Amino acid sequence: MQSAYERAGLAVEFVPMPHKRSLQSADEGSVDGEVGRIEGIEKNYPDLVRVPVKVIDLLACAYVLDRSPIRRYSPNLLNELKVCAVFGVQWAKDLLNCRTAEMVSDYDKLMAMLVEKRVDMVLGSALSVEAVLSKKGDWNKHVRRLNPPASCQPLYHYVHKNNARLVPLLEKALRELWAEGRWNTSPSP
Repeated sequence: MQSAYERAGLAVEFVPMPHKRSLQSADEGSVDGEVGRIEGIEKNYPDLVRVPVKVIDLLACAYVLDRSPIRRYSPNLLNELKVCAVFGVQWAKDLLNCRTAEMVSDYDKLMAMLVEKRVDMVLGSALSVEAVLSKKGDWNKHVRRLNPPASCQPLYHYVHKNNARLVPLLEKALRELWAEGRWNTSPSP
């Protein structure tokens, strides 16, 4: 998003926050926007305005321990296994659809739950899980991503309604970056 803001001639500062808090902060206007969220989030957060160009695709995946007999992801596994996800992640909540699951506050804790055998399977974005596994080198050899992905959907940038005037500028910048092939198209969190 830094490139899009620069292209639009706008200054920006990114503030890392937990998933749920970042959404609430953007909706309240205590921060100016939210970087990567699924389309439709504005139904629950009415003060957010979507920039109508995808930022990236969210590749949502299920992970198990390498020695698990499970080889492929199926939604039925959500009924059969002890599952964990990150609190405040909307796509995981949608996949779970009121099923019982352990919830943790971040991706480090998510992967710890799996590696410590406290759950059978975790749901996580490919980029976020891979970032944790790259930090924890020994965990990488014990964890396996299941195919097919649990979900793949576009993520969008949202701004607080007080910043709605920025939407056309950011839309134009994102469209230009995509057209020039300068935008990263690989799947993400």
